[in-house]
Amino acid sequence: MSTLTPFADMAPVPRVLIDVPVDEFPAGSVTVSVQRTCEGRVMDVRGGIRKPASSPLVVIDPEPGFQVPNDYTVIGHDIDGEIVGSWPVGSTTVDFSGSVIQQPLDPRLSVEVVRLVTMAADIERETPGDLVFPQGATLPGMVGLGPRQGIQGMAVDVLLSSASDADALQSTLGGYATSQLPVWLIRTPPDQRIPRIFFCHVPRLRESRVIGGGGHIRFSATVSEVRPPAVGITATALTHSDMKVFFSTHTEVKAQYSTHSDVKRDTSLIGAADA
Repeated sequence: MSTLTPFADMAPVPRVLIDVPVDEFPAGSVTVSVQRTCEGRVMDVRGGIRKPASSPLVVIDPEPGFQVPNDYTVIGHDIDGEIVGSWPVGSTTVDFSGSVIQQPLDPRLSVEVVRLVTMAADIERETPGDLVFPQGATLPGMVGLGPRQGIQGMAVDVLLSSASDADALQSTLGGYATSQLPVWLIRTPPDQRIPRIFFCHVPRLRESRVIGGGGHIRFSATVSEVRPPAVGITATALTHSDMKVFFSTHTEVKAQYSTHSDVKRDTSLIGAADA
């Protein structure tokens, strides 16, 4: 039976463990993928694309919405990648009341932030099109209507309480020795008038020391909504290096876990090599 296990902690981010047995895959599946529906929007689950249908689908979703239903569906593909069917896995809610900013390609680069009242105070979405006056007409017609686009030019204004948290936020966009995609995933509870799962381009980030603020640091940016980048890439998957931290031989692994899927279900192993 399929299970969805939500985790409402920063290890490294609030997440859902998805576990689907082989007998629930659509008939004829050679590979399977998993999708999430949140607030009516369907998105591929990061790291859950075109997995072999020969073993259970065990995937960590590092991007579910907070305090709203997240519905999951398994999609079956044949050898040519064509869809052969789908199966509803179920629904779960991540009961996390904070706000998190993370680097989509590596959720380990993440931090919980305090939103200021100026964040998303104005939200603007454009519907492309031109008004054209036919000869002799008193009213124009619309040419090239839509579709309506995502949020553009939105203010992100957050507060961090320590230098270490400030460094963590800066690291989401890279530094002198490392490069990161200039994209954030911002997740907030339903009290914010933006999508629960909000990907945005961050062209410039401003850091300001709060005078008399007890060490608090303010960050500001003007962002525009973008599509989820590279959903096949995730850093929340278990690696061989993680396993080497706990086990010296394959025999030791077999003594503790019955199957490879059991190993993948043990989320405490993930990221051990980077600790």
